[in-house]
Amino acid sequence: MITLQEQIDIPVPYERLENWLQHFETEFVKWSPFHLECRLLDHSISVGSKVRFHEIVMGLDYDVSGTLIQSVLEKDRFLIEFQSDKKTAFITFEGRRTENGCHFSHTESFGLTTPIIGSIVNFLIFKVLYRKKANFNLIQEDMQLDNLYLKKILTEGKYPNRFPPDELKNHTPAEELKTFL
Repeated sequence: MITLQEQIDIPVPYERLENWLQHFETEFVKWSPFHLECRLLDHSISVGSKVRFHEIVMGLDYDVSGTLIQSVLEKDRFLIEFQSDKKTAFITFEGRRTENGCHFSHTESFGLTTPIIGSIVNFLIFKVLYRKKANFNLIQEDMQLDNLYLKKILTEGKYPNRFPPDELKNHTPAEELKTFL
């Protein structure tokens, strides 16, 4: 299994991050110009809810559906975990209150966790069948960019400019990250 994680501290009250989560279905698309769609099929972030994410990054179409397998909503913390229908991808969003605002963590894990057979299947998935989509550097850059966009949304109320869908293949997270540096 391959796990990627990006974290960011955001100097705003935790309640802003919590509000963003509560409106996740609409906020997901506004969060990044690469995000095209998010559907919470029962409009809930409860365990068992069906979800569909769709984004295009560098011309690669990531259209994934699955189920929320964890949903922890506490006074000072939340944790939402999504598992793809194929059970080969997990996406976790975690937020928590900090002394200076809030902290957001975005984790994506790919592959099977089954000993021995998982290693063989993961090799086939990542090196043979989906070699192009398994660009983990690109995914890591996209996650890093998502966190920077989220910080700007919550601190300044500014959403990133949208790209027309046919232009998404011409924009890369690495290029967009340069605007933050």
